[in-house]
Amino acid sequence: MGRLTREERRRVFLAQEKARRAMQRSMACPQSTPGEPRVQRWGLLWFFRAAMIATLLAAGWSAYRAVEFHAPESIVVPNGEPTIQGTGD
Repeated sequence: MGRLTREERRRVFLAQEKARRAMQRSMACPQSTPGEPRVQRWGLLWFFRAAMIATLLAAGWSAYRAVEFHAPESIVVPNGEPTIQGTGD
């Protein structure tokens, strides 16, 4: 018991051989889309990062300009005393 017959060994060998050939074929096939050169990818990554930084800075500046509060002169006066418009004093 435990020993394989000649035919069983042959079937195991053929299955292993078939799997080996399939693996070699898949490794030998060229990729459908070749990878970009490393230098080109690095350049694109650098450009993307620079664009993101510029976008964030522009968005922050725009938000600052939109939210900036200017108190009306009728409420805040240089000497700190509030005035009411229309009193004519």
